[in-house]
Amino acid sequence: MSEADLYRLISESGYFDEKWYCSQYLDVKKTGIDPLEHYLRLGRILGRNPSPLFDSDFYVSEHEDHLGWQENPLVDYLTWGQEAGWKARPNQGRAALVVHVFHLDTLSDLAAYSANFPDDADQLVTCPDDFDAETLDLIAKALPRAQIVPVPNAGQDAGALIALARKIDLTCYDVICKIHSKKGAKEPARWRHALLRGVLGSRSQVDRILRAFETDPRLTLAGARQLYLHGPSNMRKNNENFGTLFGGMAGDFDYMTADWGFIAGTCFWIRSAALEEIRRALGPIEFQPSAYTDDGTIAHSIERGFGMVAALRGGRTLLSDVSDLERVEVVEAFPADGRREQVVVSQMLPNIAFPDALSRTWKPRGAVDESSRNQIGGWLAVIGDQTPREGILRIGKHEVPLTADHFRQDLKAHGINEGRHAFQVSVPLALYDGKSHEAVLIDKRTSTEIARRSFRWEKPKRDYWDFQGFLKSSMTQPEIHAPFAEEDKRAFAVMEGIAKRLAGRALSLEDKPLVSVVMPMFNRASIVGDAVTSVLAQSYGNFELIVVDDGSSDDSVAVVNGFYDPRIRLIELRENRGVTVARNTALKAARGEIIAYLDSDNTWDDRFLAAHVGALDELPDADMIYSGVLLYRSAVNEPHAIRYGHLHRALLENKNYIDNNIIVHRREFLDRLGGFDEKLRRYVDWDLVLRATEFGKIYSVPVLLCHYHYNRSLNAITDNVAYVGHLDILLESFRMRKRAYLEKLDQAELIRPVSVVIPNWQSLEDIHDCIEALARRDWKGMLDIIVVDNDSSEEVREYLRAEQDTGRILFIPLESNFGFTYAVNVGIEQARPDSDIVLLNNDAIAQPGAVQALQRACLDRPDAGMTVPRQILPAGTKTLRTHVPFASVISDCDVNISAHHRNVANVPIFHDGKDLEFSYAAFFAVYIRRELIDQIGPLDAEYGRHYRSDRVYSDMMRNLTDYRMYYVPDSHFIHKLQKATDHLRDIGEKDKKFELMFRRNQWDKETAEKLSYRFAPWDTF
Repeated sequence: MSEADLYRLISESGYFDEKWYCSQYLDVKKTGIDPLEHYLRLGRILGRNPSPLFDSDFYVSEHEDHLGWQENPLVDYLTWGQEAGWKARPNQGRAALVVHVFHLDTLSDLAAYSANFPDDADQLVTCPDDFDAETLDLIAKALPRAQIVPVPNAGQDAGALIALARKIDLTCYDVICKIHSKKGAKEPARWRHALLRGVLGSRSQVDRILRAFETDPRLTLAGARQLYLHGPSNMRKNNENFGTLFGGMAGDFDYMTADWGFIAGTCFWIRSAALEEIRRALGPIEFQPSAYTDDGTIAHSIERGFGMVAALRGGRTLLSDVSDLERVEVVEAFPADGRREQVVVSQMLPNIAFPDALSRTWKPRGAVDESSRNQIGGWLAVIGDQTPREGILRIGKHEVPLTADHFRQDLKAHGINEGRHAFQVSVPLALYDGKSHEAVLIDKRTSTEIARRSFRWEKPKRDYWDFQGFLKSSMTQPEIHAPFAEEDKRAFAVMEGIAKRLAGRALSLEDKPLVSVVMPMFNRASIVGDAVTSVLAQSYGNFELIVVDDGSSDDSVAVVNGFYDPRIRLIELRENRGVTVARNTALKAARGEIIAYLDSDNTWDDRFLAAHVGALDELPDADMIYSGVLLYRSAVNEPHAIRYGHLHRALLENKNYIDNNIIVHRREFLDRLGGFDEKLRRYVDWDLVLRATEFGKIYSVPVLLCHYHYNRSLNAITDNVAYVGHLDILLESFRMRKRAYLEKLDQAELIRPVSVVIPNWQSLEDIHDCIEALARRDWKGMLDIIVVDNDSSEEVREYLRAEQDTGRILFIPLESNFGFTYAVNVGIEQARPDSDIVLLNNDAIAQPGAVQALQRACLDRPDAGMTVPRQILPAGTKTLRTHVPFASVISDCDVNISAHHRNVANVPIFHDGKDLEFSYAAFFAVYIRRELIDQIGPLDAEYGRHYRSDRVYSDMMRNLTDYRMYYVPDSHFIHKLQKATDHLRDIGEKDKKFELMFRRNQWDKETAEKLSYRFAPWDTF
C-alpha cells in the first residue's frame, strides 16, 4: 500500500486525532512535519498513539505474534484486526451508567429506564453528601446494582459528574451514559422522559448505541434528537462563563458561529476521552452551592461544553428520536434540517409525541373545590410537572383567566407535586345575585374541561351606614371581604383621609424621630426585594431598616446586599433560630425612638411610617399603636378582604386580629413589655400585643396602609403545623397573667354598699356556683346577696334557706314564677335604701375584682348610671358567633359588645380599649347607681315580664336622664350555658305558662289584675 493510500486510510478512519496528537506530543509541531505524516514515519518507531481511541502498546502486546516488527499497529488494525473483531484499546466497548439523584420523587423513573442498561455493566450513583442514611437506603433500594458516591451539592448534575470524575478514573470506561433526576421549573415530566427515552428508551436502543460507539471511533455524543439544540443560537446568558471555562480548549474554534449542538438537559452518552477533556479544561474550579436557576450558571455552560467537545474532535453525534425509538441519525456538527434558532424547550416539549400509556399520566387534573364570599378556589396541575398551568374559569358568559401557582399544604400532602398548583379568582360582580351559577374549569393548553361545580353568591349586606357604624362593627367582625359595598368604600375613604392627615402631621415635624424597621428573613430570595423596596419608598425618610437573616440557604442575603442604601443594616445569623430570635436581635441593635415591623413577604404603602409617626405624635400617652391591613391571596393583585378591628381587648384575647406588620411602638416601651418570647415560633405577634394591652397603653388607628399576602412563600410560619402546639404555650402564659391581674383587682374594697339581686328559678348547680363566687371573700358588710326565687323545686329552696341561715344571703321566695323582671324589682325593693344595685343572672359567675371594677367605673364617672362587665360565654356556646362573628368558638369569649344587639353607642376615632359607652346591654350582669333608681324607678315588669325590660330601662335612662351606660372590660363575669332557660324551653312546648312568659312576654289575666297591671292594646300576636 502506497504512502498516499496509508495516509488516506488513517485520515478517514477516525482513529487519528490531530489536535490530541499534537497536544500529547509537543515535539511534533517543532519538526514542521504534517502530524499524520509524523505518525506514519516516526510515531510507530516512538511507540506513540494516534488518538485516545487506539492504544498501540495494547494492540501490539495482544497480537505480537501476528505483527511484524516494522508494521504500524493502527494500519494492521484497520486492514485486518477491525474485521477480525480485535480491540483497539483495553476499554473498548466498556460502558458505565452514571445517575445523579437529587429529586427523590423521580427515583421510580430513573430505576425504570436504568433497567435497560446492560446487566453486567457498572452503575454509579451520585447524590448530595448531606443526604441522610434513610435517604441513601431509599436510593439503594431503587438502584440496587449501583455504587453510591456522595458528592458536594453544588453545580447541579453537571457539577456532580465532574466531582465524580475527580474521585473515580472514568477513563477506564470507553463510554459513559449520564442521566439525572431532571425536574426543571417548566414541563419537568415531559423533559425528563424525553431525555431518558433518548438514551435508555429500550434495551434494543441501548444495544444499538453501544455498538455504534464500539465500531465508530468518531462517535462522541448520543442523546435525544428533539433536545439537540443549536449551540450558537442557544448560548443565552452563558457566553461569558462559557468563554472563561472553555476558551482555551476551543482554541481557534469560533463557537459563536460554527455549526454545532448540545443536548438540552444533560442526559447523554459521551466518550470518556471527551469527558476527560472537559474535566481537564475545568481544572481545579470549585462549584459553589446556590439556589436553583434555570440559566446562566457554570452548570449551564458545561452543558453546552459537552456538545462542543464533539465538534472540536471532529466527532459525530448519534440522535435518537424520542417518538420513534427505532429511528436514529448520526450527524456531524448539526443536522441539516435542525432549527438554527433559539428554542424555548418548554414550548417545544408539548409537541413531542409520547406513547399513550406515558402521556396519559401528564393529562391535567384539577378541581373547583372552594368558594369564599368573593373568590373561587381550586387547583390545576399535571402530576410530575411543577410548571404553573394556565386555565379559564367559565361561569355563564364570564370567562375568568387564571394561573394555578399558589401553594396549598393539602395539595402537597396528597401528592399534587410540591403543592404550588392552587388558584384563587375573584367572582365577577354581576354574579352576586343569589342565583345558582355553574363554574367550569378549563385547562388553557389542552382546551379540555377539568371540573365543574355550582355556587351561589349573595350581594353583601352591611349593618352600618357611616364611619361610626363601621368602627363599631369592626369590634366584633374585623374582617370585611370583597366585593366591597358602597358602605365599605365610604369607610375606607375616611381611612384614607385620616392617613393623609396623620402623614402630613409627621412630615411637618421639625424634629423627626428615627424609626427602626425590623425585618426578619429566612429563605425569601424571591420576594424579600419587594418588602425592602416598599420600605425604601416611604415618604417619611428618617428610618433605619434592620434586616436579620435567620440562616438562609438561598440568595436572600445577596438580594438585600443588592440594595445600596445606607439606611439598610443587614445582620446575618449563622443558623436558623426562629423569627423571635431574629426580631429580638434586631431590637437589640435598633437605634430608633420608634419601632415598626415588616415581614419579608409583605409590603407597606409609602405613607405607612408617616401616618404612624403622626399618630404617635397625636397620641402622646400611647405606648403602642396598630392599624389595618389589606389581605391578598398569593399573586392576586386585588385584595380579597381588609382586616381592621377597633381595639376590643376581650375579642383580642379570644382570637388575634392584629398582625405584627401593623404594630408600631415607642422604643422605651420595650423596658416594660420585653421583647418577643423566644419559646414561641408561631403566634409571636399575638403574644406581643396581648402583653402590650396588659403593660401599656395601646390605641387602634383606623388606616389601611399594609399589604399582607397569604401563600406567597413556601415557608410561611402561619402554614407550619409543627408550631400549632405553641398556641397552648401562649394561652397558658396569658391565663396565668390574667389570674394575677384579677386577683390584684380583687384587693380593692367597695366604697359604697352594694346589693346583688339574683332572680332564680330551678338550676341548683347554677345558683350554687353564682352564690359561691360572690361569697368567697369578706366584703366587710358592704355587699348583700338577695336571691328572689320564682317558685323553684323544694330541693332548690331548701338549699337557699340553708344559705340564708348562714347569713350569706337574703332569701325571698315567691309563690309563683313571676319571671325575671318582677323578681328583680322585689329584690330592689328589699335592698338597703342607700345601696347601689347589681342585677345578676343565676348562671352568672363573678370573677375576682368584677364587682369592684363595676363600682369604680360607675362612681368615677359622674354621668355613669349603669356599668356592665364582660359577659363571657364558655367555648362552644351556640350563640357565641351570633354576637361576635369573628370569634373562635373553641375559646371563651365576651359577647357584651354584640353585633346582634348593635349596642355600642359611640367610639372615639383612636380607641384604647378601655371603658366604652353602650346604648344597651342585656341585664345578665349590670351595676345600677342608686341615684338612677331613685330618678326613674325600678324595671318595667308590666310590659316586660321576662324580657324587654332591660332594653326599656336603658332607653328610659338615656332619654329621660343625663346618665349613661358604660362597658367595663376589667370586670369579668362568666355566663354559663343558661340551663334554667333551656329546661323551661324543653318542657314548655306543651305548657301555657311557657308560652305566656317566654314567648309572649305577657301576664295571665288573673295575675295581671292582682298586680294592677294594664293590658296594652298594641301587645298582640
